[in-house]
Amino acid sequence: MKKLIYIFSLIATIATQAQESKDVTYIRKHAALAVQEMQLYKVPASITLAQGLLETGGGQSRLADQANNHFGIKCKGPEEWSLDKPRIYHDDDARGECFRKYESVEESYRDHSKFLALRPYYKSLFTLDDKDYRAWANGLKKAGYATDPKYPSKLISRIEKYNLDQFDNISTEEVYAKLYNLYNNQDDLLASNNTQKYNTKSNKPEVVLPAVTTKEEKVSKKIEYEVREKAPGTRILNHKNNIPYVVAQAGETIALIAKTYNKVPSEIANFNEIQMGSKLKNGQIVFFGKKKSKGSDHSYKVQEGDDMYTISQQFGIKVKNLYKYNRMEPGDQPRVGQRLNLKSKIKA
Repeated sequence: MKKLIYIFSLIATIATQAQESKDVTYIRKHAALAVQEMQLYKVPASITLAQGLLETGGGQSRLADQANNHFGIKCKGPEEWSLDKPRIYHDDDARGECFRKYESVEESYRDHSKFLALRPYYKSLFTLDDKDYRAWANGLKKAGYATDPKYPSKLISRIEKYNLDQFDNISTEEVYAKLYNLYNNQDDLLASNNTQKYNTKSNKPEVVLPAVTTKEEKVSKKIEYEVREKAPGTRILNHKNNIPYVVAQAGETIALIAKTYNKVPSEIANFNEIQMGSKLKNGQIVFFGKKKSKGSDHSYKVQEGDDMYTISQQFGIKVKNLYKYNRMEPGDQPRVGQRLNLKSKIKA
């Protein structure tokens, strides 16, 4: 009997060690990617890595292997994952559920970042301390990310077992030195001393020459980083005329906003009644939906510096309707102190 118990114990130990080896391999392959996403979207790297470990079983799941889906993100409706995008069917809460399929692991990590940062029901996460992985783990469950009541404790146990919280306090340049300190692998130390990118298929760092960056590219990257200094989803507001919008920051363009929020640039231009090449002003309202036929208020007294377009943006009303309600010709501008109708036509 004792011999049998010993054999079972030995088998369990070997299985545990094998899983730990898979987990560490997964962390080494994807830590830099998790830190990069953290810098862009403010999702703690420890949370991203723990979710990846849990959802893929250390990179071994069918979804990860065949679809590069590391976070179990489902297709949802066509409005979220269009019918022309690749997908895979897998048994989960029900048989044959639709899951998203990605071209690369990097695409999966980026979609995970956007999945959390751009959806209003995860907005509360970004009010939490980004170094408090416990609060984030519990916040994910509360926001409905997973149905498993033990989901927070499973994330926390992996973070603490592998010291993943240490990745929440470093930059991408420091990742490989941190990996070496935690897991003592010479490949990580070598990578930390070179300008490199990480090959997620071979799990080896690739040494490359530093890229030449033009002045325009530097400005664009600076703007993009500053725009994402806070999670993008926290910028999305709801206009009192019931239209989602963001307030443009200095240097932002339609293209940059579209990229950040996974929108179509031409649609944003159309929603805001502007040309694709138009420059956005600091503080300008940028709608993510069509403006309404009627304004949010009944009337408005024109102030210094107002014009018909800025008033239409302020009250979420189409420009042509603003002209029609006030019996003005397109191109005409209002006088300071003039009272404009926003909901119905002015009496003749």
